[in-house]
Order: sequence, then C-alpha cells, then structure tokens
Amino acid sequence: MQQFNMQFGEAQPGRKFTNGLVALATGVFSMIFPEMLHIIIAAWLISNGIMQFFYRSGAFMGVVSLIAGLFIFQFENFIPYAFAFFLIIMAFGAILSGGLSFFGVVTFIFALLIMGTPALVNVMIAAFLIFYGTSALFAWWQLRKLRQL
Repeated sequence: MQQFNMQFGEAQPGRKFTNGLVALATGVFSMIFPEMLHIIIAAWLISNGIMQFFYRSGAFMGVVSLIAGLFIFQFENFIPYAFAFFLIIMAFGAILSGGLSFFGVVTFIFALLIMGTPALVNVMIAAFLIFYGTSALFAWWQLRKLRQL
C-alpha cells in the first residue's frame, strides 16, 4: 500500500510582497493627493492587471482590472462605480474559490461602502488598499516563515 502526501504552497511568494507594497503605497498616495485620485487608482488597477498577467495567476481578474483602470482613467467621474465593480468581481472570486472567505466578505463590504459614500471615495479606497496591502504582506510573512521551517 502506498501513501501519498500532497502539499500545496504558493509558487511565487514574491507576488504577495509586490502586491502588498504597491497597494500600501497606492493607499497612502490616495490619502495624500485626493485631487489626483483618478490617476492613482487607474495606475494601480492597470499595474495590478499587468501583474496578474505577469505572474499568470488570473487572466479574468487581470482583464477586469485593466478595463476598470482604463475606464477610470478615461472617465474620472465614474471612479466609485468602476472601482466598486472591480471589488465586487474580486469579492465574488474570493468567496467562490475558497468558501466564504474573510477577504471576500470584507472586499464586498468595501465595495458597498464605496458605492454608498461617493463624497468619501478617496478615504474608502485608501482604507481598502491599506487593508489589501497589509493582508498581502502578512500572507507573505507567513509564507516566508513556513519556508524557513
């Protein structure tokens, strides 16, 4: 009788580190420069889409991110709607991929808050990006600790 041992791990832990740093920097920049929000968020969404293709992780999320980024860059009045659309797709992907995940629920709540408070859109987007960045850096830290064992 043979025994099989399957071990699942992150193939590229540097991806979480890169995503975390870029999201944290974008969140800080969107708080400091709210008048440049459409350029900052469009750049983050486009870079997120490029990183999705670069790391070959999710082609659909990469396309949604690129479309939302280009839409925000072109029509800056639709920032809350385009970013909330991206967050809802991200939330449903997180919820459907691994059960009812904490990240998916929080992302969905942030999408609803962004749609509900367009006057504070820069604060809500910055709060989400800081949450996303810290969770990605925390996941990278845990993966790094596991690799050292």
